Amino acid sequence: MEERRKGGSLNKKAAFLDVLLSNDELSQDDKVTFVLDSLLAGYETTSTLVSMVVYFLAKSPKCIKQLKEEHESIRSSKGPDDFLTAEDYKKMAYTQRVINEALRCGNVVKFLHRKALKDVKYKDYLIPAGWKVLPVLGAVHLDPALHVNPEQFLPCRWEGSNQTTGKKFQPFGGGLRLCPGSELGKVEVAFFLHHLVLNYRWRMDGEDIPMAYPYVEFRRGLPIDIEPV
Repeated sequence: MEERRKGGSLNKKAAFLDVLLSNDELSQDDKVTFVLDSLLAGYETTSTLVSMVVYFLAKSPKCIKQLKEEHESIRSSKGPDDFLTAEDYKKMAYTQRVINEALRCGNVVKFLHRKALKDVKYKDYLIPAGWKVLPVLGAVHLDPALHVNPEQFLPCRWEGSNQTTGKKFQPFGGGLRLCPGSELGKVEVAFFLHHLVLNYRWRMDGEDIPMAYPYVEFRRGLPIDIEPV
């Protein structure tokens, strides 16, 4: 950031970082935090979700079969060089269930950082105003009282339901601080899956286990064997 501030942008038009650095109302720490948050939310979360989808599908051949049928139907109505469109995305019903289930099981964002604006009483506990609160989304998503067989990857659980709008499924947070890129992230994963299932088959190259603390990370980097169909 110091180098950019001294040297300026290489482009004639101001880039995101240039606009951020020119804001005198933000402290240096605020600007650094903003950049790091943007990288985490704009890149790392989506790439991790892609990894989780590939991981769960590798263990679910029936899901891959159903997913492939959906995307073959979409591709059959298009020319060989046609790009996917928003209308195509709306047809990816089963793909959405796969993504939702990967979000629930994988818990890409395990917890949120919040601050109590007023005293909150929950059961026999009092959370004083000003206290830092970390809602653990993973605990909600894997709670057997809220989800049947929570440890199993079952995209069919989202069929014909509105559970994605309730409090028991909040992979992107909620309220005023709902992730603004939530739909974009799902579109990117859906379009990635379209090309993956139609053009390749893959399997795990040995066992790997996703570790969930503090953020999702595979011990071995998720190695897979992949080949063209």
